[in-house]
Amino acid sequence: MSNEMVIGVDLGGTHLRTALVDRGGRIIRRQRTATSIAHGAATTARRLIAECREQVAAAGTLGCCVVGIGLGVAGKVAHHRGWVVFSPNLPAMKNYPLGPELESALGLPVLLENDACAFGIGESWAGAGRGIANWVGLTLGTGIGGCLILDGRLWHGDNLGFVGELGHMVIQPEGPQCACGLRGCLEAHASGSALVAFVADAVAAGELGSGPLFERWRDGELDAKGVWECAEAGDPVAQKGFVRMGRALGLGLANLFAALGICRAIIGGGVSAAWNRFIDPLHQSLADHSSMLDAADAVIQRSALGDDAALLGAARLAFGR
Repeated sequence: MSNEMVIGVDLGGTHLRTALVDRGGRIIRRQRTATSIAHGAATTARRLIAECREQVAAAGTLGCCVVGIGLGVAGKVAHHRGWVVFSPNLPAMKNYPLGPELESALGLPVLLENDACAFGIGESWAGAGRGIANWVGLTLGTGIGGCLILDGRLWHGDNLGFVGELGHMVIQPEGPQCACGLRGCLEAHASGSALVAFVADAVAAGELGSGPLFERWRDGELDAKGVWECAEAGDPVAQKGFVRMGRALGLGLANLFAALGICRAIIGGGVSAAWNRFIDPLHQSLADHSSMLDAADAVIQRSALGDDAALLGAARLAFGR
């Protein structure tokens, strides 16, 4: 029915976003708030329930009804149970029954998926991946998520609750600490949190002691966007952080392309807004580390849906159910 809508949810380490979506893939209404996971999983769940109730009420004022909720969550999930199993960027959600809790509170079916996989579904449905059979997806945010679209379908592997966790490929075994507990993961080199950590390391090494970048770090106000703004303003430490990001991404993609025999990638997430700062080092690193693939044949695209990709992918899941 044309008056049916769903709620798409993108629950990340920094932001909680919800959207009211119709069957044509149009976002009718959206909301965004801080995840604030430091206050605990139950608090985050209550906030999510409250926002979904607001979306249901808004649909009612339009003469529409909400028929389901699609939920994209950063980390490892148990699809059949609707549980968050483990999330490096949402540690309080470990073994948390988020799906059943929402279903009980809202009386609506809830389908849970990893947020990067939701990104892949969204881009395939209405974005840069439409009509492309095989591609790798990377989402650059607080951490790094990934997905694999193979033969036009989201690849679920052996249904272990995780797949395409590209941010946790180890690219430098003795490298920086990652939130997952390992060292040298791609996420520890090329995520928003990695950029801030890179600045902190520069301060500790005596390479940064003044200027706007230092002041933001000193005052506890530095985030990935701030590092980008300082890089654009000419700060050499900020610029080095993005060069490191690009090189790490290029290395990771070179390995993936060689393993999968494909040549396309789509990159999204909030940190991808700094595209001009990391894309050239990415291409150079891809060329330096590719043996099987001619790097000139690789196609690295930017997300066409931006922040809406995971929201629309989650909505698509809900409609599919």
